[in-house]
Amino acid sequence: MLNALIALSAVLASAPLTAHSPIVVPGGPGKFDFMNIDAVDRLAFACHPGKSSFAVIDLRTDKVRSVDAGVEFNGIDANPLTHMVYAAGPGNKLVEFSMKTWKQTATLSLTGPGDSVIADPRRGVVYVDNDDGTSLWVVNPKGLKLESTVTIKEAPEVMVFDSGRGKIFQNIKTSNTIQVISTSTLKVVSEFTLGSLTSPHGLAEDTKLGELFSVGKNGKLAIVSADSGKLLTTVDVVKGSDQIAYDAGLKRLYIPGSGTLQVLQVKGATATVIGTVPVPSSCHSITVDPKTHSVWVVYADATNSFAMKFSANK
Repeated sequence: MLNALIALSAVLASAPLTAHSPIVVPGGPGKFDFMNIDAVDRLAFACHPGKSSFAVIDLRTDKVRSVDAGVEFNGIDANPLTHMVYAAGPGNKLVEFSMKTWKQTATLSLTGPGDSVIADPRRGVVYVDNDDGTSLWVVNPKGLKLESTVTIKEAPEVMVFDSGRGKIFQNIKTSNTIQVISTSTLKVVSEFTLGSLTSPHGLAEDTKLGELFSVGKNGKLAIVSADSGKLLTTVDVVKGSDQIAYDAGLKRLYIPGSGTLQVLQVKGATATVIGTVPVPSSCHSITVDPKTHSVWVVYADATNSFAMKFSANK
């Protein structure tokens, strides 16, 4: 028995993540979509389209609240300079919320459903891609006015924003590529192919390494140069993944899918699986706190919705 306990302790100590108790998200069960972090205000957000709301996690206290929006959202992001939150989804609207009151302060009608949302405080705009459409909308948050529309390939998924390079990297499901949009010209300036990867969903970037990580539904991770678009390597990972998260401090990539949270260690142009953690099969949304390195997921069962934290073991 003693040897068994010692062996179990060794396994737990070597695991890359330690799970905390799930936290109930008020409002009952319902599917989730994208998560995002506001590192300045120490908040995490989780779109809750199954409840026409979004969850707000206070990263300082681990308290969770639900903000009733009255419309479904897929994507969400915050502008820490103005303390405003922007969300869009199937309701064909971009909605602005105040972090002080958590009330709607402005609404913009869109010509289609929104998906991924990025706030760009430096340029003072908000980017919204058109779920399964061909548009990337550029919105002035002052009064929520549409400034420009960039035509992209059909069926975008998540996008990431690299402020240093002045680029938006956009996963495209139908062409199995990453389209590159210049934030200065608001034009597609390049397109990166992803090898054997199909239906790219999850996307993350290490801006210092200059590497993009794109994950396909077929269980392939493509590591691509953010500057040249060169495919550096392809790694077999868990199938059915949607959103992924990257911790630039620990150089770890987190990929949830098919009831498993996979942890990969990135070193140069390679990525190696260093462990897996079981998660509910409904879990496909994830984000990471760059300050504490804690990983957060959300999911739902038949009776409740939950947020769950994992501490990173270094």
